[in-house]
Amino acid sequence: MDDRTVDKIFSGSLETLPPVSSKVCRIFTSSTFTDMLMERNTLMAEVYPRLKEFCREKHGLEFQVVDMRWGVRDEATDDHMTTELCMREIDNCQRLSMGPNFVFFGGQKYGYRPIPTVILGSELLMLRDALITMGVDTILIDTWYKRDSNAVPFVYILQPISSILVNFNNKV
Repeated sequence: MDDRTVDKIFSGSLETLPPVSSKVCRIFTSSTFTDMLMERNTLMAEVYPRLKEFCREKHGLEFQVVDMRWGVRDEATDDHMTTELCMREIDNCQRLSMGPNFVFFGGQKYGYRPIPTVILGSELLMLRDALITMGVDTILIDTWYKRDSNAVPFVYILQPISSILVNFNNKV
């Protein structure tokens, strides 16, 4: 697509759009959950239904929204897969969407910051040695991370939550 066509599209002129390779516009919505609650609720209730109708009526496109605040299954949380699932959905949106595919709302909070699920063995051992030197007990790191000697180079894997907190998945 040439620069002139891109400039026209960004200025709102949609009459001379290039041929569409996909009939889907799939958007991944990202923000901290509590910081942008009203904005996300407004998007879901007011904006996205209108966009869906506009895309269908004016351009014959299917408008889809991916919003991970709707929840990640307990099994994924147990295995620390939330970040991987989000990244997979972002990849899906980039692959499937014929146009925009990501919306981010920044606020005053940092949001979810997961600990790594895999740590290079040499790095974890250096971290552990530093903790010992500082007089810090290493029981948590020793409990939650287990060595995987089959990996080359070897790594430490964060254990599923339910393997240590046995009642984690209980619904009662």
